[in-house]
Amino acid sequence: MMKGPGLLLRRGSDTLLACAAMLIVALLLGLFEYLQLDRRQQEALRTQAELVGRTTAAALLFDDAAEARVLLAAFEAAPAVASAQLLRSDGHALAEFRRDAAPDWLERHGGSLVTEVTVSGGNGPAVGRLRVWAYRAPTWRGLASVMLAAVLIMALALGVVALASRRQRARVRAADARTHYLAHHDVLTGLANRERFTAELAQAAASGAPAALMCLDVDDFKLINDTRGHAAGDAVLRAVAQRLQSLVRSHDEVGRLGGDEFALLLRAPVDERIASSVAQRIVEVLPRRIEHEGVSLKVGVSLGLALLPADAATAEGALACADMAMYQAKHAGKGAWSRYTPALGEVQRERRELTQALRVALAREEFTLAYQPLFDGHGRLQGVEGLARWQDPQRGPVPPGLFIPVLEEAGLVGELGLVLLKRLRLDLDAWAEEGLHCPPVALNLSSHQCRQEVQRERFLQQLHTLRLTPREVEFELTESTVFEDLDNPVSVVRALQSRGYALAIDDFGTGYSSLAYLLRLRCDKLKIDRIFVDGVADRADAALLVETMVRVAHAMGMRVVAEGVEREVDRCRLLALGCDLFQGFCLSHPLPPRRLAALLRDGGVAVPTPAPVPEAQGQS
Repeated sequence: MMKGPGLLLRRGSDTLLACAAMLIVALLLGLFEYLQLDRRQQEALRTQAELVGRTTAAALLFDDAAEARVLLAAFEAAPAVASAQLLRSDGHALAEFRRDAAPDWLERHGGSLVTEVTVSGGNGPAVGRLRVWAYRAPTWRGLASVMLAAVLIMALALGVVALASRRQRARVRAADARTHYLAHHDVLTGLANRERFTAELAQAAASGAPAALMCLDVDDFKLINDTRGHAAGDAVLRAVAQRLQSLVRSHDEVGRLGGDEFALLLRAPVDERIASSVAQRIVEVLPRRIEHEGVSLKVGVSLGLALLPADAATAEGALACADMAMYQAKHAGKGAWSRYTPALGEVQRERRELTQALRVALAREEFTLAYQPLFDGHGRLQGVEGLARWQDPQRGPVPPGLFIPVLEEAGLVGELGLVLLKRLRLDLDAWAEEGLHCPPVALNLSSHQCRQEVQRERFLQQLHTLRLTPREVEFELTESTVFEDLDNPVSVVRALQSRGYALAIDDFGTGYSSLAYLLRLRCDKLKIDRIFVDGVADRADAALLVETMVRVAHAMGMRVVAEGVEREVDRCRLLALGCDLFQGFCLSHPLPPRRLAALLRDGGVAVPTPAPVPEAQGQS
């Protein structure tokens, strides 16, 4: 990686600043040392002058110049002294000393010191003065030694600091590189993260060049996490990331947007044919099995494709289009890919409008219940299933098969459950005022109502607040609900059982069928899905399966309910196979509250009816 000029300039300025700081310290140290050395030399020179001056008192007193010169010669032993004069009291020189050796350059240019002492004879008056001149060379030589030592020490310190700084900078660069990597890459897979991928996509969109965007996620990834653990889920994500990278060109971009969602950006040159080929190869190659700790995991993906700038001119628009296409592929059966089209965009727009309308409907509690009776073999009313209904002011009646998936996708099905409990309470109270007794009403419990602890607590609290007792309401569980919630420490299934509410397994045979779960749950009813019931009188294989399920359920103390009975001949066959209760259009359609009240007043006896024109049976 090349270093930027800004980084180099910053490092250069830091070095200069450090050197300047050390230079200032050296100069201050030198000044302090100079003053100290100069003071010492002056003190030493004065001391020497005073010693020599005491010996010259007699020579001055007797005006003996020869003796004075001999005495002044003592300064020869002091190399710093350049000259000296012994002055009489009238200021005239009696004798003088001058060093014979020629001074060196430092002595000539280093300046001089002058000191003068008074010469007196004992305690008497002064008889003269001694004036001494000395070179400053010793001061400068001492200062030079000190400064040289200081510079060497500072240079050594600077080298040590530079070495330590270099290592620290290396660590900082490594940390910066790691931080930069983490800011732009997904830690688990090493792919571009959402931020970086979105930036790359925005750049590609701004260029106006043809590009293709693919959004995909791993089908049933939550099931892998729940059954095999998060380590297995991580292994799947890493394997998917590696396979995606191997299927695209080096200049294309692969990113992980979060969870099990991935995205691919195919840069120019690319067209619809190339993009379609890559999408097809992905959905074919990725489903290869992944080995993890001796277990073979099979994965598949659903993929959505959008083209730039044909489908969208911005990064946000392209992601929205690819997402729509991906969900279209998922709804079509998973393990496939779908190309965005304007028609698909219109469907998604309608879905968003429906979601918004449902939010308003929940706030206004517009949902009602229709009640589908359950009869025994003699046609007597034994129970009721409550089915959600919604009459939209603009759309009219909206089938549950349309609005329930939208509520689940929007995370609102828990709110629906709370509204339906309140609606049930109102209907039960209305029937009680008429003196009518309704058998327990069964409501479907969606897995979406069990996933979050807050939702579970709100649901149980609503039951308590409305005083809905086990004599009034029971709950039907789809096998997926059982699978997801049973092992939860605060399982809503266990909570309902501990409060005395009866439970039934709905749509048995179509989900995660397991006899072990039947043993652990000990439900009151088992409802056989209509796929086995419809036409059972004419299908020996279906009859065999129904008979087997009936025997297993009876062995575990459960009553068996046949769902979706639409022909009298099928009802008779199911009765012969041992089914206890029957539910379907053959016996009764779902009834509004007032018509169920009429059935209760009539004693709750079913009158078999011909098979009606098929219509979608509801769900709550």
